[in-house]
Parts: sequence; C-alpha cells; structure tokens
Amino acid sequence: MEKPVTLCLIATLALSACAGRAPNPVETVQKGDADLSCSELRTEINTNTNTLQALRKEQGDKAAKNAVAGVTGAFLLVPLFFIDAKGAAGEEARALQNRNHGLVTRYNNKQCQPKIVFKEVEEAEPEE
Repeated sequence: MEKPVTLCLIATLALSACAGRAPNPVETVQKGDADLSCSELRTEINTNTNTLQALRKEQGDKAAKNAVAGVTGAFLLVPLFFIDAKGAAGEEARALQNRNHGLVTRYNNKQCQPKIVFKEVEEAEPEE
C-alpha cells in the first residue's frame, strides 16, 4: 500500500516542476544607472521595451494555453499538471515596466533630447 502512495507523490512532485518557469524580475534601479549617458539610457529603454513586448506576448500565450489545459483538465487530470501557475512572464513584465518608468524619468530629468513620454506596454490578448 505504501509503494503506490510513494509513487504517486513522486510523480506529482515531478510533474508539478513542469508548471512554468520561475520568475527572474529585473531590479527597478541598478548600480550604474546614475552614470548612464542619454544615449545609453535611450538604448536601455528601447531594449527593455522590446523585451517587455515579448513577455506580454508570452503572457498572452500562456493564458490561452492555461485556459485550454483547464478545460481539458476538467475531463482528464493530466493536463492540469501543465498549467503555468508561476506567472513568470507577468512578474518580469511588471518589473521591466517599473524599470522603464524610472529610466524615462531619469532620461527626462537629465534634459536629454528628444523627450520620451513613458507609455505602458499593454498585456497581449490571448491568441485563439
């Protein structure tokens, strides 16, 4: 009796590791930010914006996959193990958004030209 229970626990732990990747958010303020030139700030903002757009797309894709896995999981147990419960893309996107806000403020406070208006990157809608 103990052997099947142990096997079930091991299988559950192994499959729960598949439930998405761990988030790795950036820090809002990083060492050396104060020393960045206008050009370097603009490059960092653009790079972050591109990464942010990719994360928002990943977040939308994960939402669609989670919806499918949730509906399928209502009938079969196995798909429930593949739901991304960690929300790494969303957490990383929020952190990048906050970082960009700080960088844009720093850029504009340095009187860099052309002025940059901070614009939040919206969440991507899940593709059907």
